[in-house]
Amino acid sequence: MVKREVTYFEESSPENTDETIRAVKRAVKALGLRHVVVATGSGATGVKFAEEFRGEDVKVVAVTEHAGSTDLQQENVKRICELGGEVVTGMHAFLSVEESISKLHSGYCSGNVIIADTLRRFSQGTKVAAEVVMMATDAGAIPSGVDVVAVAGTGGGCDTAYVIRSCHANMFFDKDEGLEFRELIALPRKKKFW
Repeated sequence: MVKREVTYFEESSPENTDETIRAVKRAVKALGLRHVVVATGSGATGVKFAEEFRGEDVKVVAVTEHAGSTDLQQENVKRICELGGEVVTGMHAFLSVEESISKLHSGYCSGNVIIADTLRRFSQGTKVAAEVVMMATDAGAIPSGVDVVAVAGTGGGCDTAYVIRSCHANMFFDKDEGLEFRELIALPRKKKFW
């Protein structure tokens, strides 16, 4: 049996970012992990993590949404790369051509939407944490089948972190190689739903 500290925030807020970084750092050290995957829009949160793990044997992968959907700042991309991190830009793992059907046919709901909305019951960051791990794995930025720390938030900064076993998106439900939430590191208690 192992006991570890979990950080709970009363509410989602970008102001939780620094404490989330500290909690992630403790988990990475305690578990000897080598990959941190962080969701980032502008790249600012990615820069904070890349700076925090500079000079350590930990690869930071900053994952952002598909091209044109976020305000990704090129100076942040450059800084993350200078610090030894990597930036992955791609389609959300829970979005696909199938989701465009709902724009044509009201009332249509894909399996991806059901999975995403179920994960949001834990927090918006929980859904995003799963997505960014699969996106980073699909892009080849991290290997499949290893424990990584996944970090995400709720509309800016970060407030959610898990240890997740990585997998490709097409393996999400695989009984042997699928995605697993291994440990909770940080989570907001009060949820925000869009």
